Amino acid sequence: MERPTPSATPIRLNPDVIARHLGESAVLVHLPTNRVFELNHTAARVWDLLAEGMPFEKIVHTLVDEFDIDVAGVTADVTDLIDWLRSEELIQP
Repeated sequence: MERPTPSATPIRLNPDVIARHLGESAVLVHLPTNRVFELNHTAARVWDLLAEGMPFEKIVHTLVDEFDIDVAGVTADVTDLIDWLRSEELIQP
């Protein structure tokens, strides 16, 4: 059974999160909890694309083009990242 992917509509970032880039990675601070999260280069790029309001499918295709990786792997990885961001309340449902 294939996992469902996030919807084609843009995913909104939680306005209570501050993001700062540090080299190729990024640090997110969830202000209500003061929790700090570090994103690697690829996850930071996904965050930037989400901040631009880009929908899931376009994010996947952008990453495929930029990193020369396969669609299936990127789809699974981005789905996992979005699920994790949502579970940490870094993005809004």
